[in-house]
Amino acid sequence: MTDPSLTSLVAELSKLAAEYVPSDGHDAASQAPKLALVNLSKKIMYSLMDPGMMVQAHSLQMAEMVCIRTLLDLKVFEKMSSEEEGKTITAKELSERSGVQDTLLERLLRPLVASGFITQSPDDGSYGSTRFSQAYTSFPGLFFTLMFDHFLQPMTDLPKYLQKHGAVEPTSFYVNPYSDYHNASDSGMTTWEIMSKDPEKLKTFQIGLTTGDAMVPVTGYYDFNQLALTPAELEKTPDRVSLIDIGGGVGNVVKRILDAYKDLNPENVVLQDQENIIDMASKEKIAPHGVQLMKHDFWGPQPVKGAKAYYFRRVFHDYSDELCAKALNQIIPVMAPDSHILIADMLLPEIMTDKEAHTAALDVACMVMGGKERTEEDFRRLFDSVGLEVVAIHRAPGAAAGVVEGKLKTE
Repeated sequence: MTDPSLTSLVAELSKLAAEYVPSDGHDAASQAPKLALVNLSKKIMYSLMDPGMMVQAHSLQMAEMVCIRTLLDLKVFEKMSSEEEGKTITAKELSERSGVQDTLLERLLRPLVASGFITQSPDDGSYGSTRFSQAYTSFPGLFFTLMFDHFLQPMTDLPKYLQKHGAVEPTSFYVNPYSDYHNASDSGMTTWEIMSKDPEKLKTFQIGLTTGDAMVPVTGYYDFNQLALTPAELEKTPDRVSLIDIGGGVGNVVKRILDAYKDLNPENVVLQDQENIIDMASKEKIAPHGVQLMKHDFWGPQPVKGAKAYYFRRVFHDYSDELCAKALNQIIPVMAPDSHILIADMLLPEIMTDKEAHTAALDVACMVMGGKERTEEDFRRLFDSVGLEVVAIHRAPGAAAGVVEGKLKTE
């Protein structure tokens, strides 16, 4: 007898497939129809799988990730991609090109054939590249390497970490799965200091992080123009600041904000970061002329009083609630009644769906380093704990991200 739920899912898939129009766009709107088809296909697949098949699927995924990471290190995909489209290469030929033993190559390539990452000819067993393996010779491969080296490897030791430190979420920037994995939990070093000991891995991490920028858009959903100072405000307080970008790097975000929101005067905008970062910002001159560059560690007292907005973008997810509360408590004493704190970050759904699956993965990745992604309710609790209230949450269209806007609690 036919399973009615399966029949319903297949009918829905057929309908979506008939309506689907391929797109090369990478924005949320372009990706949505494609993701809907992928997620529905997964539902059909899972409806057919039994637990034994699930174990086999997970085993293949583990082998696939390890083999991809190893072959990236050996630059094998680059050797395969040099073939003309549709051409294949034997393990022996690939061995001669890459310097990797042919029998080892075959063992590493088999799981990737099984997963569809590469192809294998049924005639002579030779191997062919696909759009996936070709793409992994460039930026997608860098991001995969970042996720594997900095998150997956320490994550595999999470059971051991929890046995050692207790079954509670990691909250320290000094003791967490990442520091434990690198045998540095007693070193007193932060995650970034541990990472800096391997310049090549640090470089991969920094390059790979640019993908995260697209997940939390800078513009298009919070109106920064409303922070512009009126003539009356300037007359009353001539040196008042409209916006402070705290931990804002070398100025890329400030530039994008000022390019998009013309009412804001760069002379009323401040960019704050660590001394070495501000020195870089001074040399690179990315921030528009007039923006004040200020050396500041946000764990210490905020030096700018009464700014209209204190802005953190993609900062809070690196830290625990306790540390985020500490950062907020440096600002609260200098806030004016009309000052606002703006937190731009990922926003986890309260009920997880396949559409936001990537946010769940990113949250576990953050946990490895003692940070966390948060839901709207998480942010409300965090703000409430330090005497702030959330007055609005500005959702980025089509993305699991937003700006959480807060102010001092009123009696």
